[in-house]
Amino acid sequence: MAQVLEFKLPDLGEGLTEAEIVRWLVEVGDVVAI
Repeated sequence: MAQVLEFKLPDLGEGLTEAEIVRWLVEVGDVVAI
């Protein structure tokens, strides 16, 4: 089963409430920090 994760996005503009990830720029095991 696919895992659902929530990602915080920059303000995309008025009325836009969601986005689709079209390409991953990290590999499995990479550390991503905010």
